[in-house]
Amino acid sequence: VNLLQQSLLELWLGGGDEVCAVGDDYQSIYGFTGASPEWLLGLATRFPHATVVRLEENYRSSPHVLALANRLTPKLGGAEKTLRATRAEGPEPVVRGFDSPGEEGAFVLERVRALAGEGVPYEEMAVLIRLNSRSADFEELFGDAQIPFQGAALLARDGARQLLKALRSAGFGSLAEEVRRVAREQGLVEPVPEGLGERELVRQADLRRLCRLAEEFDDGSKTVEEWVKSLRARFDHGAEGGVHLLTLHRAKGLEFEAVFIPRVEEKELPCKQSLRLPGALAEERRLLYVGMTRAKRHLALTWAGKPSRFLAELGVEAAPIVKRKAEEPDNPVYVALKRWRLQRAKADEIPAYVVFHNSTLAEIAERRPTTITELASVPGIGPAKLERYGSEVLAALEAA
Repeated sequence: VNLLQQSLLELWLGGGDEVCAVGDDYQSIYGFTGASPEWLLGLATRFPHATVVRLEENYRSSPHVLALANRLTPKLGGAEKTLRATRAEGPEPVVRGFDSPGEEGAFVLERVRALAGEGVPYEEMAVLIRLNSRSADFEELFGDAQIPFQGAALLARDGARQLLKALRSAGFGSLAEEVRRVAREQGLVEPVPEGLGERELVRQADLRRLCRLAEEFDDGSKTVEEWVKSLRARFDHGAEGGVHLLTLHRAKGLEFEAVFIPRVEEKELPCKQSLRLPGALAEERRLLYVGMTRAKRHLALTWAGKPSRFLAELGVEAAPIVKRKAEEPDNPVYVALKRWRLQRAKADEIPAYVVFHNSTLAEIAERRPTTITELASVPGIGPAKLERYGSEVLAALEAA
């Protein structure tokens, strides 16, 4: 409740005291609207004769999920309460770090497939993210794996919508060059400056992603129309019945059999802006609590960067991720992949980065896939790249 809503309530009441309020101060997550849990917490003071009924039985989450979430409550403040589970036991939550976002995404994908194989419907699973700009990571991941998803919309957001519209009147350079040129005309800035609001950060992230996707798709002969068609095949998944991709804010009030909360990292959860604003850090903690308590039985918290301070509050000893440097010059697998890429780029008369970015080669070198299916799970390898280069990459790996 914010000040305006509280003032309206007081006008409705006049001098009376006939009011019933239901709420959970642990789930107060709309501070950006001016809302504060203090209005709820102060009800007993403003209405001293009120009857307070504590609803502490939880009918959603398993004991293991609730036990982990309850570790945050000592720092959530407000009215002291301990939720008690009424459901049967479930599996222990998964809490683990990864060496790279690619490995983290591969884990989520693997667990989604495994749960689906166990009979959990896709619509009973959710990936909950703190920042809108992260949704496209999982749109791309699920789209390439042909796993249905809902709730995300890269192609409907401002960055993609405006860029695709402007491309209709673009020139006749290579696809990748035209997309990057139009993206710059649309305001793409590299590197991204400090101090941007979340909406602009999302737009910048989407423009960068579209440039990368164009580079990956471009083989020197592809047209804008073919690229747009491929984008729609990968990202236009809005039908019901898929995995939910939601921000933590949008997930409030919902529940799922399985919940994944990736990127539980500093400057992500808590988000960077919250570190500068009074009271915002406490709200970020409540956001994590809300996300965790959306899960009925399966819960996974993961990270691939600097572990969030909230993990320590959960009792998790999360050592900082030590990045493995597959791209180092003395890594023979990475060197072999770069040698193959150079030969292929010369044969096709295209820049080497159009074949694969260094980051994609590094990810391949780390994972050492041995099958087309394993190679397909590497970030940066879409269907077109897989068809064009898949067998050659596997041969290069085998020979390395």
